[in-house]
Amino acid sequence: KNADNHNTDLEQYIESYQFLKEKNITSVSELKESMVTLRDKNYKTTRAIKNTEKQIDDKTQLIDHAEKYLKHKDTYKAYTKLKKNKQDTFYNEHTAEIILFESAKKYLKEHLRESKTLNISKWKSEVTALKKEKDSLYSQIIDIRKEVEQAESVRNCIDKLQQENRGLT
Repeated sequence: KNADNHNTDLEQYIESYQFLKEKNITSVSELKESMVTLRDKNYKTTRAIKNTEKQIDDKTQLIDHAEKYLKHKDTYKAYTKLKKNKQDTFYNEHTAEIILFESAKKYLKEHLRESKTLNISKWKSEVTALKKEKDSLYSQIIDIRKEVEQAESVRNCIDKLQQENRGLT
């Protein structure tokens, strides 16, 4: 049983050594520094992901409202051109379209400000680009977290070594 323990210890030490060599880390303080850097990178990347997700969300909303606006524009135009006495009947027949058009118009007015053009295809390609960016950030996060785990296990390994060999620096 003891020999088994010794083997897993040895494996951990070898892995730790390889990690330190790969990262060119030569002291415990350097290891701690690299862990701080990794955590910082993790935090920044997580924020970048949240930011990208918000941009995707905003653009998707814009596309959605622009499409509704265009879809119901003619119905709304027809409605506004009617004489007052005919408007009620028309409104009752097309309530949903008119409400959707009005809310889309309001949304676009608030979010487009000076720009009056509905660049739906441009927005769609922006969303595609943002989604690619988000995927790339996600894979970075996975790598960073893996490295944090490795660094932490190396740290534990060193602590263990130092406890076993009090005299060893």
